[in-house]
Formats: sequence, C-alpha cells, structure tokens
Amino acid sequence: MHDRELFEKAFSPLHASPDTLTEVRKTMRNEKKTRRALGKGAVIAIAAALTLTVAVASGIVTLIKADVSPADKVDDATHRAFTDDIDAAAPVVDDGKGGLVPVPDMERIPGDVQTTQRLVGQYLSKLDAEMTVDSNTIKLGTFLIDENGLGLLTYSVENPSGVGYTDVGYGEGIDLPLQPTLHFRSPDEGNALFAKCYVDKETSTDTCLNVVLYFAAGTSFRQGDLLYVTMQDELGQPYSIAIQPQTYVPVKTMTAKNGEIVTLSALGMTIVNPDPSREIHTDEVLVNAKDGSSFAVESSSKNLMNWVIGSITGDGQAAFENYTYVFNRLVDVNEVGSVTLTGYYYNLDGSDNDTVSLTYQP
Repeated sequence: MHDRELFEKAFSPLHASPDTLTEVRKTMRNEKKTRRALGKGAVIAIAAALTLTVAVASGIVTLIKADVSPADKVDDATHRAFTDDIDAAAPVVDDGKGGLVPVPDMERIPGDVQTTQRLVGQYLSKLDAEMTVDSNTIKLGTFLIDENGLGLLTYSVENPSGVGYTDVGYGEGIDLPLQPTLHFRSPDEGNALFAKCYVDKETSTDTCLNVVLYFAAGTSFRQGDLLYVTMQDELGQPYSIAIQPQTYVPVKTMTAKNGEIVTLSALGMTIVNPDPSREIHTDEVLVNAKDGSSFAVESSSKNLMNWVIGSITGDGQAAFENYTYVFNRLVDVNEVGSVTLTGYYYNLDGSDNDTVSLTYQP
C-alpha cells in the first residue's frame, strides 16, 4: 500500500510539474513499503483477554484477544472522531528559502451525537483489552469498520509520569507511546493496513492521551479477517491484540456512465481503477448531496483535503488498483445523489495524459 500523502501533502502544495509527479509515480510503483511498530516496552499486565504466544514470519508474538461486544451507544470519544473536536490546523512548512509552503486546509465540521448514533451507532463495537507496558497503560475503547476495511478504533495511553507525542499538523500525532501498527489475518508485517493516529487534545492530559486510530485496508482485505493491533518492546519483540469484527458499516456502489465505480460508506470511499494500463490522478473529488450541497473530499482549486487517510493501493508492480479515502466526518450515504471526479488519466505506456470528468450515481 502506497502513501497518497506523497502527492497531497508534499507535491501538490509545492505545485510539482507533471513530469515530477510522473517520476514519483514510477518510483512508487517499484517500492513496497513495510511499517514497523513505534511502541516500546515489555507487557507486564493483561486484563480481560487470553494470553498466548504464536509464531509468525517476524518471530514469536505475544497475543491477546480483545473482548468485542456491541456498544450500548455512541460514546464521546467516537463521536468526537468525526467532528471539529479533533484539531484541523494545517502544519507550517518552511520552503527552505524563508517562505512557507501553502499546504492544503482541512475542514473539520461540528456534529451532534444523535446523527452519529443514527449513521454508525448500530455498527459500533466496544473493545475490552488493556496492556501495561513500561508504566504506559494502553486501553482500547471502540471500533468501527466498513465492508471495504476502512475504519477507526479509539484508545488511550496513560502514564503517571507523563506522556507526550509529536504534533505534525491536522491533529495527527506521531511518536506516541505504544503507537501501534495494524495487520489483518496475521500479526505480521506482510499484510499491514495504512493507519494514522490523531490525538484528541481537548480531552487529553499530561498523563493520559486519548487517540483516534484511523485505518484503511488494501485490496486483499476480506470480511471476517481478524485485525491485529501490534506493538514492540525495546528489543523489537512484538505484542498484539486481536480484534474479531462483529459487524460492518454498509458500502454502496455508485457507477459512472462508462461503467467505472466508486464504493461509498459513512466512513470513506474507494475509487476503483478498472484499467491496468493507466492510473487516475484526482484534482477534485466531491460527494454531492440530494439537497444540492457538496462535500469536497479533496480540491486542488480550493486547496482542500478533507480526509484523515488518503492511500493508493496496489501490488507495487502494475497500475494502482484503488484510491481510498477515510473521511474526517461522517457521510449520510442515503442522502448522496452523486460523486463527481475531475482529473486526468496517467497512461503507463507513455502516451499523453487524458483528462477525465466522471459522475458516479447510485
């Protein structure tokens, strides 16, 4: 899985030329990234879970299984994950010449608990799993996943001596204590999901961080797959919590006149690339409601990015298969009239790029 932000947070703000983007795309097709856990410490206490050790390609992993049950209602942490309670401030980027790079804006919006409950409440799971690692206690909270493997989980990290992290803008935090990586089917690195942590600054304290971990699976994800939250101790020994999804947020397929499709859920969307001889470069992606309003998932003309994860999935050898977004808000799929996309096709055979304008409808 390739990181879409190589385009959106770096090259688009810098207004890179088409030739530059082409070279970056070629490089990305020839790379296969692995993701390593950033968490450290040894697990010394486990609650509400079964402990065992299993062998994986990377070695022996200590594994516990989370107790997954339906949530009685949408809790505050889950609701805040879809609203402007999470910071949307853009990072300040120096261009190295005394100026600033105009990075995209993020438009997080307010929301109400009743709407969150209506859209995803019946699919929300409560997670009962806790680890204490070198005085840092990580406790899982809630979990959402859609039929394409897009979703989030909430968790907290607490340490009476204090906890800290690095803020890189848009509410995103890195270098968190026990920051996990996610895998499906096996607690190994060969099938990693793309995942990013955002810190709820309003509810966090000097000794407790409240975190939203958004994630996006690749094209090999299948419903029923176990999801593993994996950390490493100081020696690189992995420790994982297994999550068995109990329910999935439904996905709706929308189709353009030429037969191309997007899949849309309350949590995010996937643009499917049907032609292995080309890739699609998106300039504007709008989700249009039946009442005439629109949500700009991304917009080059308005310099917007309203997603918390944007990824390009593929096998690293041929054209990318999907463009995937996890939104920074909830979308009422039943009220969506269309999705519109403008951009161009990048042809892998070296021929001139073709402009594209598509409207997808239910």
